[in-house]
Amino acid sequence: MVEIRRLTPAELEDFLGFMGGPAFATNPQWAGCYCQFYLDTETDLADGKPTAERNRKAACDRIASGTMNGYLAYEGDQVIGWVAANKANNFKALPPTDEKTARMLCFVIDEKHQGQGVATALLNFAVEDLAAQGFDHLEAAPLASDEFASWAYRGKLSTFLKAGFKTVAPIDDKHVLVKRKLTH
Repeated sequence: MVEIRRLTPAELEDFLGFMGGPAFATNPQWAGCYCQFYLDTETDLADGKPTAERNRKAACDRIASGTMNGYLAYEGDQVIGWVAANKANNFKALPPTDEKTARMLCFVIDEKHQGQGVATALLNFAVEDLAAQGFDHLEAAPLASDEFASWAYRGKLSTFLKAGFKTVAPIDDKHVLVKRKLTH
């Protein structure tokens, strides 16, 4: 059975172990990201390309301050999945929006657990939890096509549509903006 937990400082070591370990077995080019890409500004990166060490420290600092949020999926005591879900405006690399909107990016599922509903469990838990936190809307940017691709870290369009999201607009030639109203 999969258990979902909101990321807090208490889960920091679990998060770091997953991100520094099995998270990127299928996409090693992303190893060392620690889910910092969309949280960084140009100023954060003024000293050059981010390193794994810099990203790990930034993740620790942002988790401690509450500016990095998301959810971990566990099987027993092992982390098997992650999704970044945060106040939309904390994702500084994306266009700003209102303060009552959350965004969800960066699903990372352990390769042995892909295709087993872990991403759906993370999404469903996040919808309920973000609504309980007072957010009015949740946005995401999955692939416009539902074709599986291991590099498609933003999730599958069909998963979002089944969860009540509506397509808003194309973002680029591969991704589409989806949005759902959250009920409190």
